[in-house]
Amino acid sequence: MAIETWVVVGQKNCDLIQQDVELREQRVYASADFLRDFAAAYRVRACVCTAAIDCNLAGISCKWAFNAPATDRF
Repeated sequence: MAIETWVVVGQKNCDLIQQDVELREQRVYASADFLRDFAAAYRVRACVCTAAIDCNLAGISCKWAFNAPATDRF
């Protein structure tokens, strides 16, 4: 059984939207049975910014807003 959790990986003041934002990752941790077989303790399933909806509405492209996977503004 896997465990999914959101982890804050950074905080900053975004110059594009003039707000303080948090960068979060959705991490999936394997159960204890699988940990001995894999080197990684977790896998990142998603990356999101707390202002992702605001950026999408404003047309700002960013991988943290789920609309431009190749553009990492942070």
